[in-house]
Amino acid sequence: MHRVAVVRSVYLPISETFIYGEIKQMKAFEPYIFCEKRKNRNYFPHKNVIVDPKYQQLDRMLQNSFFQIIHARFGPSGIRMLPFKEKWKIPLVTSFHGCDSPGTRRMKQQSKSLKRLFSVGDCFTVPCYAMKEELINHGCPVEKITVHYSGIDLNQFVYKERSFPSDHPIEILYVGRLVEKKGAELLIKAFQRVQQVYPQSKLCLIGDGELSNKLKQLSKRLHLEHKIEFKGALSHAQVAEHLEHTHIFCLPSVKDRSGNQEGIPNAIKEAMACGVPVVSTYHSGIPELIEDGKSGHLVAEQDVDGLAEKLIHLIEHPESWKELGKNARTKIETDFNRQVQTEKLEQLFEQVIQEHEIKPRESPLFSVIIPTYNREKFIGRAIKSVLKQTCTDYELIVVDDGSTDRTSKIVKSFGEQVRYVYQKNRGPSEGRNKGITLATGKYIAFLDSDDFYLPNKLQKNKEFLENHPECHFLYSWYYAARQGKRKQLISNIKGVPDLNKFRTKLYKRSFTIRTSTAVIHRSCFEKVGLFNSKYRYSQDWDMWLRLASYYRGFCQKKPLVLYRRHDRKTIPSGNRHSKIRKNAYRLYRWDKATLLSLKKNK
Repeated sequence: MHRVAVVRSVYLPISETFIYGEIKQMKAFEPYIFCEKRKNRNYFPHKNVIVDPKYQQLDRMLQNSFFQIIHARFGPSGIRMLPFKEKWKIPLVTSFHGCDSPGTRRMKQQSKSLKRLFSVGDCFTVPCYAMKEELINHGCPVEKITVHYSGIDLNQFVYKERSFPSDHPIEILYVGRLVEKKGAELLIKAFQRVQQVYPQSKLCLIGDGELSNKLKQLSKRLHLEHKIEFKGALSHAQVAEHLEHTHIFCLPSVKDRSGNQEGIPNAIKEAMACGVPVVSTYHSGIPELIEDGKSGHLVAEQDVDGLAEKLIHLIEHPESWKELGKNARTKIETDFNRQVQTEKLEQLFEQVIQEHEIKPRESPLFSVIIPTYNREKFIGRAIKSVLKQTCTDYELIVVDDGSTDRTSKIVKSFGEQVRYVYQKNRGPSEGRNKGITLATGKYIAFLDSDDFYLPNKLQKNKEFLENHPECHFLYSWYYAARQGKRKQLISNIKGVPDLNKFRTKLYKRSFTIRTSTAVIHRSCFEKVGLFNSKYRYSQDWDMWLRLASYYRGFCQKKPLVLYRRHDRKTIPSGNRHSKIRKNAYRLYRWDKATLLSLKKNK
């Protein structure tokens, strides 16, 4: 079992039950919590909590490779972990939650450190797509961001159909800290208008915070002190009990004056799981949770009149409660189940660890990428052909595209000589693309898992590239072999010095570049993109055509690869090439006359 160091400066505020829930739910990782201060010990018991104000014990444990990954909860903890990340070369995942949004006053004061975190950190989770956009706008690389919804315990928050009370007042419930971004002041003002129409209604506020006294004074000033009940902070179990009996839930979140905002409030998720009709705002990620009119109601931020109208509408239409509650429960079960979401988080940890093991090494000249699927018969030979290369300045990445045979076992038998990556079956293009994103070499060399390199292949490539530094796209002659037959030298592949003529030859398919012969400068993919997995066939030809929009291909007139032919039905090209051709002549900006001449000269 892997071990993860979970870092939270204070373990744990009463409002962060979701962090405790995830820690308790973990199965693939053993979590150790490091904090500078501990509070609410009875609410959040855990055997591996280490109060370590200067993180000296964490440093010693990292020195002994005790942990495989660090998970920093909130941006400031991620910044605090940067020295340990850089010192011990350990993967670092930082989770942003809302109050640590880059646009807040607090995080703006740490903008330089935040930029460094975005550069050095391995992965960043955000609670909603709205916050993903904010991280991107503040310089976080999009490929490092994962939207991870925090889940709730569906066993604790039980669904119950709601009906209009016949013998006691209708209750509106609020659960949240009494701070500006939660919108409690707006709710009290809206409730005053509800009272004017339905004087038997009451409002219950669960939570504590800096605005507690101010809100109590407001309720007195509006003559609502006998209609509003301030419960203070309650345990999770007590909150669940209140949700079981309440009629309407309201949390009108807003962005506060310091820029602080929500992710997606867990209190709303809990109310929805219980089937309580919910009213909230178009704020941050809340619209990702609530579909207005289907699983709840939404109003604009700061709209007191709109809030009052929605609450009154719900009171006047109790027949809508059942459908709203049912849809809300379904949404929570689908996207916010804690057990499922924690499994996804652990899978993310596994992925980050796996990718980190590949990245840190000194960049080699070549990254050899072998995508494979159910090739137990050939994969061993392909790998051995790389390991026997006379040029050793390479890394070998094998991307297993969901094999169900012995492929995985065979690849793993080569140990650390091979960097093995597994993904669900998505096709060879996605396998190559995964390898490209993980590669650290200057050049990408491809090898199909049923082909193999001749022993001097990479050495000859290296010599050619040294003599032709302008070359970004290289291919070669090869041997073709069919089972039971002698291998055949394929030497009709040409080097075409003129770029336009090279494009024409490629377009007309005057010769075929085999993927296993190709060597491409890694920077090329930044210009032309990755392999297009939407094409079922000829994805490699599409790639060569796109490369030719910028680069002329160079041919090594030496056989350096054995290409294996298989007996199979010929697949007619038909319309499957039309899209590839259209894309090519668009890239090359050919006119109709050029296309006509190409067709005549076929």
